[in-house]
Amino acid sequence: MQPLLIIYTGGTIGMRTSSIGYLPGEGMQALIEETLPAVALAQLQPYQVIEFEHLIDSSNAQPYHWLEIAQCINQNYAHYSGFIVLHGTDTMAYTAAALHHLLGKNIKPVIVTGSQIPMCEARSDAANNLLEAALFARSGRVSQVCLSFAGKLLSGSSAKKVHCSAMSAFDSPNHAPLARAKIRLIFTDQTQPSSKPPSKTFNLPSLDDKTVSVLYLYPGISDALINAAFLGQDIKAVVMLTYGAGNPPGENPCLISALEHAQQHNITVINMTQCYAGAVSQGTYAVGGRLDELGVISALDRTLEDVVSDLYINH
Repeated sequence: MQPLLIIYTGGTIGMRTSSIGYLPGEGMQALIEETLPAVALAQLQPYQVIEFEHLIDSSNAQPYHWLEIAQCINQNYAHYSGFIVLHGTDTMAYTAAALHHLLGKNIKPVIVTGSQIPMCEARSDAANNLLEAALFARSGRVSQVCLSFAGKLLSGSSAKKVHCSAMSAFDSPNHAPLARAKIRLIFTDQTQPSSKPPSKTFNLPSLDDKTVSVLYLYPGISDALINAAFLGQDIKAVVMLTYGAGNPPGENPCLISALEHAQQHNITVINMTQCYAGAVSQGTYAVGGRLDELGVISALDRTLEDVVSDLYINH
């Protein structure tokens, strides 16, 4: 059996205490061996660990970090049966979505996970999350990028962090989990076995981290904020979070002018609802119909993490 490759990028799972708070700690291989009991280690084997030289708190993650992880998987793809990416929870959903767009589907399992409490702490959820990620990766039912956390396996393109302090910190608002880890692993019909090429080369793009902006609309928003989102020199795409079913303040002259500017300068504008769940239904109301005329694209039921990472990678 080929081993799993655990790619440790930083995050809470490997953090240690310091005088200024938790900081990313080195030595994940040793930490796993010190923390997991023998029966759990036996279940995890065989595995190997690659530890990034510069470990980060995931709140500092940038698009080039997504590319570094994808490159690591690309370089090691032929030698491992699957990949577990240990990552901080704050931007874990962005990284999972980005890896989904970078690596595609019908691939060896790539499972992104982490923990809410560091592995070195007594009440840590790290061991369970790591072991469940390994079980999902070895199940023969996963052929895509997923996020595994607190017993749920979510598609990398639909996962979202929904709670800052609960152990079950992730959900998929518009899509059911792909699987759940209960007494046994329970998979849905969305996870059918498929052939996974033993060797594969991914064509990975370069990423510019200044080309996408996000505009969260609210009553009384200033012209300065609207213009900052649309008029930056390098802006190629704008994600606009609107009300309800995708309705903007259509009587705001600055916003309409900005959208006209975007249409004239081939700037992609994606319309996304601010609601936690549900889908954009652009044009249901007259105020939203104006967006169709201005070339704005509906995000439908996609997450912000999915849309932003997609725009960076494929725009």
